[in-house]
Amino acid sequence: MIDRARLVFILTLSLCLAPFGVARAEHVSQTEFLSAVDEMVTEWMPRSAEAATAIREEYRPYVSLLALDRFDDIEKGLASGGLVPLPNDIERFNVRIRRDGASPIAEKDLAHQDSYVSARAMAIGCLLDVASRVKSGPIEVTSLVRHLEYQNELRATNLNAMTDVPTHALGLAFDIAIVNTPLRTVLELQDVLRQMSDAGDVLVIAEHEQLVFHVVPQPSRLGWYADVYARAVNGKPWGRPVVDERVSRATVIATIGALQPMPAWAAEWWAADNVAVDLPPVEVHLDLDDTPAIDDLPVRRSTGFALLGELLSSTWRWLSPLDIG
Repeated sequence: MIDRARLVFILTLSLCLAPFGVARAEHVSQTEFLSAVDEMVTEWMPRSAEAATAIREEYRPYVSLLALDRFDDIEKGLASGGLVPLPNDIERFNVRIRRDGASPIAEKDLAHQDSYVSARAMAIGCLLDVASRVKSGPIEVTSLVRHLEYQNELRATNLNAMTDVPTHALGLAFDIAIVNTPLRTVLELQDVLRQMSDAGDVLVIAEHEQLVFHVVPQPSRLGWYADVYARAVNGKPWGRPVVDERVSRATVIATIGALQPMPAWAAEWWAADNVAVDLPPVEVHLDLDDTPAIDDLPVRRSTGFALLGELLSSTWRWLSPLDIG
């Protein structure tokens, strides 16, 4: 006997599919599409739970610093470059934006829809990378950046909006539709996201309520995906992240520019005749009995400073001299 949660899910999916015929699932009946999607989303539940936990652990420390409070913050981000729009003629990148119909992007603020078709450069780069790997058809995006006031409005109808780490409001998430897409493309997209998740590129949640894949870049890939976006808008290929198999050995080179005496020796120091001294650079090596290879280091974890640096590189409000004090 089917349990209540799955029954609610199937009924919801049926309603979502109604405006789209059979969700463009060519040669597949609505019943077959429902069954396949239900099985897929259910299969993703453990992976979704793991991704949700990782998102909370990795991004929660930066919510108060980086979250967009109001629509004006999206506008400021677009003006300063903290947020970036999708590349022109986005469909050539195998991406379609849902601007109308059921659950369009910015459905609660359609008058400003164009502003919501944006995100941080690393999120857009991640989206383009995902789309480039799906060969059977375009993927459809239903959500990119939001602000916290918008997020709070969604909570009345969308259980997935009830989160203490609103990655859409950080500009670091996008949603890819499961419905209104041919079944073969949905299944291929699932395989692509699974492979990228296993490779440590993305964190993915398959949302039952909204019938989307919610995708967030892994913190360790933020710099890579920002570069993907830059390459895409300049018409350059981006390949795949390179895993460096060399041994990681830290080296610090410092040049001494000045010396100051300790207080106990200051009088004697300044009374003496100073003679110019040629001080060469000092090279310091980190010696470990068992230096780990780069591949042996955790992929999914990043230091707080590294993640903060990547995020602050595209932040505008809190670093502006006009806002200090």
